[in-house]
Amino acid sequence: MGIFTLSSSFLQAQLNQKRSRQAILNLREKKLRKILLHAYTHSSFYHNLYSKAGISEDDLTKIPLNKLPTIDKEILMKNFDQITTTNAFSLQELRTFLEEKTQLERLFLNKYHVVHTSGSSGNIGIFVYNQQDWDRFFPYSTRLFDFHFRKNKTAFFGAVDGHYIGVSFNRWLGKGITRLFVKPLILDVTKPLQDTIAKLNSFQPTVLGGYFNALKILAEQQEQGTLNVHPEHIVSCGEAIIPHDKKYIEEIFNAPLSNLYGLAECPFLGAGKNQYQGIYLMDDIAYVEIMDDHVLLTNLFNFTQPLIRYKIADFFSYKEDAQHLLPFTLIDDIIGRSEAMIWLRNEKGDLDFIHPIVFSEFYVKGLNRLQIHIRNQSSFDFFAEIKGEDPEIVIPKIKEKLHHILADKQFTKVDFNIRIVDRIDVNQRTGKFQLVVQQSK
Repeated sequence: MGIFTLSSSFLQAQLNQKRSRQAILNLREKKLRKILLHAYTHSSFYHNLYSKAGISEDDLTKIPLNKLPTIDKEILMKNFDQITTTNAFSLQELRTFLEEKTQLERLFLNKYHVVHTSGSSGNIGIFVYNQQDWDRFFPYSTRLFDFHFRKNKTAFFGAVDGHYIGVSFNRWLGKGITRLFVKPLILDVTKPLQDTIAKLNSFQPTVLGGYFNALKILAEQQEQGTLNVHPEHIVSCGEAIIPHDKKYIEEIFNAPLSNLYGLAECPFLGAGKNQYQGIYLMDDIAYVEIMDDHVLLTNLFNFTQPLIRYKIADFFSYKEDAQHLLPFTLIDDIIGRSEAMIWLRNEKGDLDFIHPIVFSEFYVKGLNRLQIHIRNQSSFDFFAEIKGEDPEIVIPKIKEKLHHILADKQFTKVDFNIRIVDRIDVNQRTGKFQLVVQQSK
């Protein structure tokens, strides 16, 4: 980590919270023009995209953002090597790197943070940040709770067996200068629940974070008396928050729950606290355009892989900000989608869960899209859409990964079938992709 970038970014993040709304809008505009010009001059994709639209370099200093073309994950992945602003790596090299399961804390080429996700659409996306890009946004996470210069013990409960954004962020809490303020504990959501409880009881975190549904399960264990921790703050990430479950979690732990709204495309996009009565978007590091059924994101700090007017499938709406606690855009709390938890019986006959994020972040080269169909508490079907690779090579890798996931949870008696399909469509009724399907009896 770069101490200078981290320190200056931290100070900037703190100062920006005290600026006027107009000052933040001016700052956002300045950063927007900088990223636009950088993309035009260093990315062959954006240069060609804008040139074909009749947009020159001079135009980018003043053209309204809504006059620029949009892109999405499919366009990103098809033009990956042309979008990035460096020749230091290729998409193929990154895919190979992501398949490695050793030394997950290692940077690619000792320089690049690489994260991947299937995202809301179910399609895998790969996102790259150089060290300076990463250090630019990292300190903004302190907006989730009142930051004091003392060491916190933070526990993260989520998927950890890959380069996912949640665990990647938490792995680096214990690196560089931040290790002076954070002692992290990373807990694998795929491991037996009793092991997680034992580790938390021993660690006694001051900050407890993870996926929302996983936090609810921990609250249930706390209520039952098997878990006994006393966090000062709880941080939810990766899932939409259900209000009555949020209230339950806060009452059980006697601690406020903050909402970290982040994506692989922008790890810290918004922060929600009880006093906000919504979520403040981080207008000083991201430019967000809210449409009726989607959102367009322009990342203002990633100069390695510029994302400009990039479509994400989350949807939310503006919210009237009566308090004006921060000079940022306030939105409602309903963000993204929440998949059904996957409950199965382990070898002892007890119910345990697999968090759907495990399959949302399931990565095998050649697996373009997947869907889990739960038949009952001891079996499921794994629907696989394979592209660009020989299925005879991909299927054994899928099986190996599934066996590993089931073994970690002691689901030794759970059966599954892999079903190869030409296409996995969105839900015809809702128009959204459904990762987990509960089959009718």
